[in-house]
Amino acid sequence: MSGIDERLGQLTPEQREALRLRLRERARHAPDVPGPPGEVPPVRLSLYFFPQARALAVPDYYAMMLRACEFADERGFHAAWFPERHFVDFGGSHPNPSVVASAVAVRTRRLRLRAGSVAAPLHHPVRIAEEWAVVDNLSRGRVGVSFASGWHPDDFVLAQEPYDERKKTLMRTVEQVRRLWTGERLTFPGTTGAPSQVVAQPRPVQPELPVWITAAGNPETFQAAGTAGYGVMTALLGQTLRQLRDNVARYRAAWQDAGHPGRGDVVVMTHAHVSDEQDLEAKLRPALHTYLSSYRAQTGGGDERVLLEAAFQDYLAGPSLLGTPAKAAAVLARLAEAGADEVGCLIDFGLPAQDVLDGLPALAALLPAVRPASADSDRSQ
Repeated sequence: MSGIDERLGQLTPEQREALRLRLRERARHAPDVPGPPGEVPPVRLSLYFFPQARALAVPDYYAMMLRACEFADERGFHAAWFPERHFVDFGGSHPNPSVVASAVAVRTRRLRLRAGSVAAPLHHPVRIAEEWAVVDNLSRGRVGVSFASGWHPDDFVLAQEPYDERKKTLMRTVEQVRRLWTGERLTFPGTTGAPSQVVAQPRPVQPELPVWITAAGNPETFQAAGTAGYGVMTALLGQTLRQLRDNVARYRAAWQDAGHPGRGDVVVMTHAHVSDEQDLEAKLRPALHTYLSSYRAQTGGGDERVLLEAAFQDYLAGPSLLGTPAKAAAVLARLAEAGADEVGCLIDFGLPAQDVLDGLPALAALLPAVRPASADSDRSQ
């Protein structure tokens, strides 16, 4: 139990209610993040999937996901991101992003298909290269992969490398996958004691694999990604908007110092449901309470309603795309000003499937009139 859980446990019911009201009022009247000083470039919009696994029956969830991707493909969204999660409800419908990406590949024409993320230490680099080469062929060259070091120790029952060495394993695996992708022959330990040289098959459509590094908010991860010449995929769960701005600046500086062309690429995930409904807060509350409770459960936190309501109010008042079209447009401008090139809209946080789908047209209305430049060139037909 955390220190804050212990302190909450000592409060009387009356004190808990007073605290809940104070937190709600603080979130509702929190000073807004200053808007951008002038014109900022538009950001790319993508869909991001990261569900609470029990919110929908699994077949219904996959059907909703496929329909959402078909809509995104038709309306000009840039990409769809699929996570890798194991053994928990939080994200648990996605144990392998390449499998769901394959399903989406054959039902779309332009939508880019991305892993957000592949937990690199849990896999042999040849398997990563081979699986995503299949998706690259099915999609005719639309894949990209964000690699993560892994987070939960329980996941490492699948790993070949120790948990404590996951960050070193991450960067080594990324480089091996990139080399395998280009057709290079690499040497790995064989079962007979002699090394084996392998070439990954099938050959992909794209000559180079678009790569991002997943960063939860650690400045060192942003700097390492910039130095290596990879994109960054991040979120506002572990950092404020001001911290994001600082981290992106650190990333851009490291990119430039390393002599890479261009300026890199930054993708920011945020929760999204855009609506003018008068009762939107009441509609979102049960879904987000359950979603946030699932997130806390994987860290050992309790189902504390005061904390859940405070977090819920922070989501509504903060830089999420939860709210009116005007609020969402303002948040997109602030994320662009902070350095985001793309915003991944997390839509599957627990609303009923039809509500998720019904909310997509309002989200699509935020798409820029001119599609912004992409880090991965458009090879789709």
